[in-house]
Amino acid sequence: MLIGYARVSTADQNPAHQTNALMRAGVAEADISTDTASGAKASRPEFDLILKLLRGGDTLKITRLDRLSRSVLHLVTLGAELRERGVGPHVIE
Repeated sequence: MLIGYARVSTADQNPAHQTNALMRAGVAEADISTDTASGAKASRPEFDLILKLLRGGDTLKITRLDRLSRSVLHLVTLGAELRERGVGPHVIE
């Protein structure tokens, strides 16, 4: 299953360019989750839900790596967790 994730840091920002890119990459609109939260925040409700729902064989599509995390350490840890679970992260832009 293709799962898309978009994130903007503030309510003033519009995630439409991310969601449009994810849909062009084959993710169904209903399978795209969006958070309005700083990447530095440990808890992002939609992303936390995605992490619970992802299963082996799923692909998590994002537009840029910084949409997942601003910390390289967190990104490496998250990448290892996804790999262990058989989830393929895919950056589309």
